[in-house]
Amino acid sequence: MEIQNILSYLGSGFSLIGIYMIIISYQKSNEKKHTLAKGKVAEGTVIELRENPGDLSGNDKGNGFAPVVEFRTDHGLYKHYSTTYRFPSPYSLGQKVKIYYYIYKSRYEFALQDDEPGSLPGTMMKWGIAFCILGLPLLFLKMSKLF
Repeated sequence: MEIQNILSYLGSGFSLIGIYMIIISYQKSNEKKHTLAKGKVAEGTVIELRENPGDLSGNDKGNGFAPVVEFRTDHGLYKHYSTTYRFPSPYSLGQKVKIYYYIYKSRYEFALQDDEPGSLPGTMMKWGIAFCILGLPLLFLKMSKLF
């Protein structure tokens, strides 16, 4: 196999991965808004306040607490693990809260009114753009040889 073929396959793979990551990051960044706009409302109970675990290395604990809300719908009993950590927490154990849910086929979306998307969508967008920058020139090079 020629080195040019290998590079063109790498370019195609990087491009597809990058575009997929950009699409997923867009979907994840709008998931909370979609749930709040289109979802149904249920009353839930705060059953736990989880402490922020900090960064991935585990060296530094973050500050703040995020609620775990248990609620019932027509489809059954669910738990929502919020990823929005705040200090001091606006929630307390046993507190009744309004939670939004959107359930369609295998898609389950839950959100509290003050939930935020977090850093995942932005990180995925940056990596997706990086993969596209690496892969698209190699893909265009292969496509230019087709014509």
